[in-house]
Amino acid sequence: MPLSSAELIDDPIGCYPPATVACFDPTRGALPRRQLDETQTRTFLERLAAAGAPAALIASSTGQGHLRTVDELATWFRCAADANTRNMLLMGLLRPEDGIAANQRLLDLLADLGYPVVFLRPGTDLSAQASDNQVSDSLAPVIAAAAERGLAIGLYSISDVSGLPLSAESAAQLLGCEGGGHIVAVKVTETDYDKSTARFLAHPALRRLKIVQGWDPHLSRALRDGPRFDVKGRQRAGITSGLMSLAVHQYVHLLDAAAREDWREVAEAQRATDALFCSMQDDPGHFADLQRAKFIMGLGHPLTGRISEKQVERVLDALEHLPRNADRQRIARSLDLMGSGPYHDRLTTF
Repeated sequence: MPLSSAELIDDPIGCYPPATVACFDPTRGALPRRQLDETQTRTFLERLAAAGAPAALIASSTGQGHLRTVDELATWFRCAADANTRNMLLMGLLRPEDGIAANQRLLDLLADLGYPVVFLRPGTDLSAQASDNQVSDSLAPVIAAAAERGLAIGLYSISDVSGLPLSAESAAQLLGCEGGGHIVAVKVTETDYDKSTARFLAHPALRRLKIVQGWDPHLSRALRDGPRFDVKGRQRAGITSGLMSLAVHQYVHLLDAAAREDWREVAEAQRATDALFCSMQDDPGHFADLQRAKFIMGLGHPLTGRISEKQVERVLDALEHLPRNADRQRIARSLDLMGSGPYHDRLTTF
């Protein structure tokens, strides 16, 4: 059986899954706005689970959850819950800028559907210069509402979407608010490791929380640092990865190497995922546009846009030029997870 909220709240470091796929959003239909492809969504989640993904985050920015209406998010949460995901844990991401009434409605839905964890990031309605207190005050009502429904809670720093990062001090303040005892993890998707992930790991008030690395090029460093920041030497660092949506077999391999403390192999495996990340990154200061890989996988075009052939070729060229054959094969198998995408024949040649 998947982990319960109570187990996660009781022992976040021991129970929180080692890796979470920040999930793609299979789409159908035409512009100006596409719809969620519910059949493909269920199949995609089931194949991620079969490949060994421990958990999946629904409505992340990888899946353009920041662009959807509240009703569209509700549809996505219901659809994902209908998939046969075995023991893969499902988590949902909410947006504070939607307001407390909408979030209470979605929290009721997540609780009814059996999602054990809900994540929150700073709202896009905050100023980029908002203080730690302002960030904490804006998140506190949703945290109280989530805890009231018995959910475990994750905090999320992703300034690419929210416009400002969540600081370690804001997270520490939230532990003392109503429902703060339900907070189990902080996911950190920021470019500067030392100013983000490292500070969360080192903050004494956060020492019982799992710190989840979300900027993929920092993964191996976070996994090496994790045990140093736990009094029992347990792995305090986890992974939430958008790239795992397109490279699930490579990430399962990377995690196995980390569990063996084979840090040379972790670094080599990450070099391959970094090359794919860079191939979808137009600006090194901003997160990669992973929707390009979503299209390669046969999961449709972005919600409000299209992927060009030039963008696709840049990704496939990066894959072709990976120096290690095993990395190429694991990533190609992952990109061909659906077995029916427009590049299926080409991916089987790697």
